[in-house]
Amino acid sequence: MITAKILKSLLTVGLMVGFSTVTYAQATRTWVSGVGDDANPCSRTAPCKTFAGAISKTATGGEISVLDPGGFGAITITKAITINGDGTLAGILAAGTTGITVNIISNLSTDKVIIRNVSINGVGNGTDGVRIIDGAEVILDHVTISGFTDAGIDVTQSQSSNLFLRNVHIAKCAVGVRTQSTSGFVNGEWENVTIDGMSSHGVECVNNTTMVLRNTITTRCGGSGIRSAAASVNLSVENSVSSGNAFGYEATAGFLRLSNCGMFYNNANLSALVLSAGNNRSAGNSTTNTPTPGGMTIN
Repeated sequence: MITAKILKSLLTVGLMVGFSTVTYAQATRTWVSGVGDDANPCSRTAPCKTFAGAISKTATGGEISVLDPGGFGAITITKAITINGDGTLAGILAAGTTGITVNIISNLSTDKVIIRNVSINGVGNGTDGVRIIDGAEVILDHVTISGFTDAGIDVTQSQSSNLFLRNVHIAKCAVGVRTQSTSGFVNGEWENVTIDGMSSHGVECVNNTTMVLRNTITTRCGGSGIRSAAASVNLSVENSVSSGNAFGYEATAGFLRLSNCGMFYNNANLSALVLSAGNNRSAGNSTTNTPTPGGMTIN
């Protein structure tokens, strides 16, 4: 016969196990491995196999770390999270789909997403490398994106947001980075971004964008290297190069300001609406236009 004392002890143990499971399932740091299993708790010694398997077991504001090289699958991010591939190759193979989708429903005005040291490959038929639907801030640091039929990074926010790019390389997509917002502005700063071989534009700011781009290279694009397409766009580009594109820098509307930038071997170096600080360089372009205001040094 089970006495009251034994029953109480069993209930206590059960509650402790239950609480332990809940706490364990929402760890601040989880792990993925190429030889892991999504049935695991995603701990250091029992890692998961995919980012999608690990995110449900990672607490809001926590971090998914990569143990060893591997492909860890496409993921939809719905809360503040860091995906960290430091010290190894963290790959996402996204054939026929989007590599990373950021769509934060709750706390969308405060939650931050960090993607670090990750390679995202659409193998020629993926849709977007990173699609940002909603979220307060997205940081991409040491990220490589290639082989997508639409955008490497597509920002379609319904509110104001921040996009920070550091050491990002985008190749062989339709558009490198596209920003647009149905409400509010896309703001941010970029540093050391290379965009190569787009069938359309390297950077296309459709509307509602305020951005500073430094040390950005756009090359071999069928459209413009960098394009401002609306009166609600304010772009400042510094210490950057646009080469081998249809347009080096193009502004059909809005403000596209250049300082210490180069335009080389484009069909046209820039459009007349581009504003120059007077310290830019242009050479080898089929057509050379003069920016307003200020002059341009022609080498």
